Parts: sequence; structure tokens; C-alpha cells
Amino acid sequence: HTYQEQGQTKSILLFLNPESFHKRDHITLKVSYDDGMTWPSDRKILLDEYAGRGYSCITSINDSLIGVLYESSQADLVFQQIGLDELR
Repeated sequence: HTYQEQGQTKSILLFLNPESFHKRDHITLKVSYDDGMTWPSDRKILLDEYAGRGYSCITSINDSLIGVLYESSQADLVFQQIGLDELR
């Protein structure tokens, strides 16, 4: 995702998956500021902790919003908007 900050173009890499070794649960959005070299644990967002099917998709809505679509534990499909300010 690219965005503008103080007149400069910057980018982040986003990854959304079930963060579990045993089940399709703990759907988590992760962010990397260095092209995937590191994924800071304090910069991830848990979207759904319970068991779901876990398939997901990420899209850029605009410079400041990310859209995530995922199969959750509570509904077949959930669309959620996340502001970049939540990831910094």
C-alpha cells in the first residue's frame, strides 16, 4: 500500500492470515515497513480470535484506509476498514 506522508510517497506491506499453528483462528493483520524483512509484533491487529474459515483479501481504499474482507467466526463475510493511523 502506498500513501503520502509530509509530501513523500511511502509504502507498507500488509499480510492477513490466521495466526495459529492448529486452527483457522486468530485472523490477524500484520504490517511491515521494510518490504517484509520484519513484522513488528506491536503493529498487528487481531480481527477475530475464534475459529472461522480464515480466507481473506486486502485492498487499498485510499491513502489512509485499508479494506479487509475475511470469513469470520461470526459471519460468512466481514468487510472492515482500517485506518493507517491504527498501524503506525
